[in-house]
Amino acid sequence: MPQAFTGLLRSNEVFGALYNMIISQHVFADNIKGTYSELVEKFRVDGTLYGDTKIYYATDALKSEPWDPKMTQTNILEQHRPEAPKQQKITISNFRQIALTVDNYISKRAWSNEGAFSSFNSVILGWIRDTKKIYDSTLINSFVGTTESTVGAQQLTITEVEGENSALTIAVALADLLVALKDVSRDYNDYGFIRSYDEGDMLVVFNAKHWNRLRKADLPTVFHKEGLLDEFEKVILPARYFGTVKTEAGTSTGVERTLVEGDFGDKHCFPGDLIPEGEDYEANEAYVEDDTIVFKVMHKNSVPFMSAFETGTSFFNARSLTENHYLTWGYSDLDYLANYPFITARFNG
Repeated sequence: MPQAFTGLLRSNEVFGALYNMIISQHVFADNIKGTYSELVEKFRVDGTLYGDTKIYYATDALKSEPWDPKMTQTNILEQHRPEAPKQQKITISNFRQIALTVDNYISKRAWSNEGAFSSFNSVILGWIRDTKKIYDSTLINSFVGTTESTVGAQQLTITEVEGENSALTIAVALADLLVALKDVSRDYNDYGFIRSYDEGDMLVVFNAKHWNRLRKADLPTVFHKEGLLDEFEKVILPARYFGTVKTEAGTSTGVERTLVEGDFGDKHCFPGDLIPEGEDYEANEAYVEDDTIVFKVMHKNSVPFMSAFETGTSFFNARSLTENHYLTWGYSDLDYLANYPFITARFNG
């Protein structure tokens, strides 16, 4: 069991009136090695300080009709305008701030030398950027893992075949889906517009629980022969990010995870963290992990994550001899573009 330091020094073994000194003070600086930030970096879209909204327009295919070259009564003045485009907006309406107070005077007394003190302050200041990375990554990962479309054929059920390797079944289902996406169809976008997609533009987000099973099994020959695994980008996320959203407010039973950063009782949670049992949550702010979700298929541009600004500022308080550091930023509402697929695949095996 690790022993917490309570500030008590040990008596010297020879001179009982003296106390053994602290040899050194080490501040851990290797705290965050990664945050599964692949998705947030792929989806990040720059905004500006001017305006707050991007508009995305989607149009449908036209239609053809029989033509008779002998036709003489043709109204060439008749207009044939296309249907009005569908419009979707992404708006910057969220702003957050990280605040930290440090000093270069009184708190130095807790450290044995300048090196140890500087190391501590450096690590604490570094947490400002790391905290934002954690927030951005967990926010996007939990959004992607819990968001679903029920339009068209964007709910895919993978049925287990008796006597067949389950990983093989999942792999074939994904291969069949990618073939279907390449064909012209109205089934794979929320508008019901005719679309076809290239495998190279698709992004498959795997539940790590199922990906590990898939990776270790014998994959279908077509995966290797055609190089299918190289045709689309894939991101593997921990199973905790995949789940079903709680659409009503409630009280945690210990299995609900949060979609927002906040304090739940004495625990501060980031998106994806378990909400402590007995703590309340609001509607659409929590979800329950769903292990049946195997993967999500979407376009690389499906979830534009627009940044408004990001600025670091500081303030020196001459009265208390402290420095306040702030990191402030803005970002857009989270939504997927209805023009692109947002497919959820579940395994019933």
